[in-house]
Formats: sequence, structure tokens, C-alpha cells
Amino acid sequence: MGLDVIQTLEDKIQKLQNGPHVAGLKAVKLHLDAAERHLKRGQAEADDSSFTDVIFRCNQAFEGSVKEAYRVLTDKDPQKKTPAEIEKYLADGDLLRKRVLDQFTRYRQEWRNPSTHDYTLDFDEDEALLAIVTVSVFAIVLCDQIEGKLAYDEAAAAQSSTVVDEPSLPLLELVSQLVHTFAKDHLDAGLARGSVHLRYPRIEGSLAGFLSAELAKFPDISVTPNKRIGRLEVDVLIERETEKVVIELKHSAAERGYSRSIIERALNQVTRYIHELKASGAVILEYSPMAPMYEVEPGPGELRDIVRIVAPYPMISD
Repeated sequence: MGLDVIQTLEDKIQKLQNGPHVAGLKAVKLHLDAAERHLKRGQAEADDSSFTDVIFRCNQAFEGSVKEAYRVLTDKDPQKKTPAEIEKYLADGDLLRKRVLDQFTRYRQEWRNPSTHDYTLDFDEDEALLAIVTVSVFAIVLCDQIEGKLAYDEAAAAQSSTVVDEPSLPLLELVSQLVHTFAKDHLDAGLARGSVHLRYPRIEGSLAGFLSAELAKFPDISVTPNKRIGRLEVDVLIERETEKVVIELKHSAAERGYSRSIIERALNQVTRYIHELKASGAVILEYSPMAPMYEVEPGPGELRDIVRIVAPYPMISD
């Protein structure tokens, strides 16, 4: 039986939209399969050199993952760049999501750079196992970001449906109307219930792309997906002059209605975002594969004027 993280990676790759990135990621998976074989040989034969071979295979898997990240996130051919150039570009370019960047940094610092620059290093069994897990997790979370970027590109390229034409609306109301329209047209009616298309990364990317397409008619409005502010990461940030609206996306497994506990957690998050970013408001979207319909309501209590909740109805208790 293979390592569970490698099987998880294979499952992620199979669910991605077709494109040249798929072949590259399948090659990454083959390198990790080879790394696992080296690990098992070292365990069976007490051959410590096999554990160092694991690291070299993991390095190849890491470089392949980085190339495919560059291909999708920049829409450029990675063959024209060296691995070092690509790694530096991704590290410095604010392109990777925080959870992806954390794994990227960890593998580079603990395995990739030491093994590349010091040929005398030997690695033991524990280090080999950790390397396989770390680079596999990096590739897994990278697949999620790739899926989200592809969904963003597809939605952003769509023609605006002219849902909102009134630029004088407060930005919070403008954004909440568009998020509600997205929920009705792309979640409630547009996507098959329970299909792969309702995976969180795809919904998140599609939402940001939809907002980009719809708001492109307003040149003073910007849409930034996965905006990192220090240790915070906002799903989508919408800005117009002094107005800032953050969007928080949540998934509910409930068959009907929305989850009160999920909304309460989302309210805690957006309250922090509003404070840290000095934002003018926030929109929470909770989606469910089984939602009968979506409605909009104001936030509770003192959040009534600055938060909008777009969620399945009727509400449920949990």
C-alpha cells in the first residue's frame, strides 16, 4: 500500500481540468512513487544510501511542482526559466497562497537547498519519510491553488451579465448583490449537485473570476483574490478608493439551510479582517451542494450595517 499522501495527490490530479499542467503533475507523482520505493528498499535492506536517494527524487518532484505552479499562475512556459529563477519568482512574487508558501519554504530550507549545495550530506530514514510527506503535501495544496486559478481564468473571461449597472451604490451593497447573483446562478442552478465542480478551490476561484468580470465595467474598482495581509489571508478583497469589502467563503455539509456555527465562525473572521484592514464591510458566502435557494440578510447586532450574509435558506440549528 502506498503512502496516503501520494494517493491523495493522485486523486487531486485526476480532478483537475485538462491542460499541460496535468502531464507535469503526473510526472511529479511518478517521482514520489520512486521515492517511496527507495524508502522501502532502505527499510528492508538496511541501506542508508537509499534514504539519500529518496531526497534526490523528492527534489525532482519539488522542481516539477514548482514548474507547474509557474505555468498556471503566470500563464507562461516554465521551460524558458531555470528552476532557481522560477523558485525566486514564486517566493518573491506574492503568487502562492499562505498554506502553499509555507510548504514551499519548508521544503526548500530543510531538504532542497541543503542537498543541492552540500554533496556530502546523508539523510536517514526519518528525514526521508518527512521529505516525501512534505513535498507531497506541497504538491497537494498546490493542486488546489491551480484548480482555483483555472476556475478564476474561466469565470473572468466570461462576458459580463450586466447584473449591476449602478456605480453609485455603496460598495458593500454592490458586492453583496453580485455575490447573491453568483450563488443563485452558479451554485443553486448552474452547477450539478455534489459534482467535482463544487469543490472549494473551484468555487473560490469561480467567485473571484465572476466578480472580476462583472466589475470590469467600473475602472475604479479592483478585485484581488487570496489577498495576504501579514498573517491574514482574505478570500477576495474588493476596493474602490477609500472603500474596502472583504469576502469570506465557507462550505456547509448541511443538506438544507445554513449552519449557524459556520456563520458565527465566519463573523469572527470578517470582524478581524475589517479591523485589520480598516475595511468598510464584509460579505460572507456559505454554500452547500444541496441548497434549495440563497438569500441575503444583514449581519447580527452591531454588524448589521457592515456585514451581509449570503447563505442557503431556511436556516438550521446545530
